Amino acid sequence: MQRILIIDDNIYFARLVASQLSRLGYTVRVMVENEELQDLLRLEHFDLLIMELLLQGQDGLSLLRQIRCSLFSFLRVLVVTQRTGYVEQLRVAEYDADFFSKPIDINQLIETVQLILARDLSAGICV
Repeated sequence: MQRILIIDDNIYFARLVASQLSRLGYTVRVMVENEELQDLLRLEHFDLLIMELLLQGQDGLSLLRQIRCSLFSFLRVLVVTQRTGYVEQLRVAEYDADFFSKPIDINQLIETVQLILARDLSAGICV
């Protein structure tokens, strides 16, 4: 069973996505604050991280860079965000993550998650 972690300070959005993914058989965990992320990743295995760039207390790009420069650099990441500018999309791509803009179509998001999880893991990256 594949495990997905969602980090988004919009708890309603995170729970909506989590419930839809759970119905498809994924094990999903939701975090609204990313302060304990590194500890959680040490304790539990996740196949995919779905995260927002606009997080309270930390810029999501900084968090993405920390992940890519850590023991968890192989973690697949899907950034789902309201920050839809070209620069943000380019930076997300530089950190070897997928990009999906809000507002979302839940069916397209589910299809994107399934495609990402079907990929082979590639080498980690630290930029």
